[in-house]
Amino acid sequence: MKYEEFKQKLNLQVFGEDVNYEILTTVIKNPNRYIGLFRVTNAKTKLIQNITQSCEIKFGDFIEDILTQYILDTGYHNLDKNIGVDENNDELNVDQLFKNNNENIIYIIEQKIRDDHDSTKKRGQYANFIKKIKLIKTKFKNHKIKATMWFSDDSLKKNRKYYLEQIQNNTDDIVEINIFYGKELFVKLFNRFDIWNEFTLYLDKCKRELNEYILNIVNFDNDEIMKKMLLKMQTKDPDILNKLLSDKQKYINLRKELSLTDEKLSVIF
Repeated sequence: MKYEEFKQKLNLQVFGEDVNYEILTTVIKNPNRYIGLFRVTNAKTKLIQNITQSCEIKFGDFIEDILTQYILDTGYHNLDKNIGVDENNDELNVDQLFKNNNENIIYIIEQKIRDDHDSTKKRGQYANFIKKIKLIKTKFKNHKIKATMWFSDDSLKKNRKYYLEQIQNNTDDIVEINIFYGKELFVKLFNRFDIWNEFTLYLDKCKRELNEYILNIVNFDNDEIMKKMLLKMQTKDPDILNKLLSDKQKYINLRKELSLTDEKLSVIF
């Protein structure tokens, strides 16, 4: 994969086309979530918290999508990740489902960024993993199943012992279950350490190049950024802009917390 393609995917999926604008409109729609007497933090602090959490979730989705692309590039055939419904009629999806057309094997990968879950979550996660394996067995009869739990960050292995103990209880001859951390997936499953090297090299480079951009997220004190967003809102979302300019006390307070002075607002008048 070319680096520019990798960077573009990460930038678009994690940050979107205009993350500052998305944040501002969210705040205006839900001002009480960001201001008020019973909040020890101010609106800007709450915004930073929200965007950080959102980016972490979207980053996990990006890692899933980029692995799907690497699987394809490695020569495997990706299958529909929607595998059907369980006994409660709940729809089940797997993070990765693929096969090699020269083998009678179905590969499953369930992935997380890091292994730092508490006791309740780790048990639920493994139980859900087994539920998906059983459903795939019924869908792909006469196939061997290779199922893997993969944690991309190998610096945390909080529940490794628990997962290994559960895996040892597997007595199904046609199902092989593994748990891998970091590079182990690419070395032991794909025999492609070069992909792991490329993947981590690109991630490191992206983080360094995007560092300044990330620092400017939620930088509503920047006059030029704010004026640009207000003009966009005037054209794209006038109803939201009218809320922001409202005489209601919650919007007066919001404008104050976001440092929306008359000078900044003058650009739309």
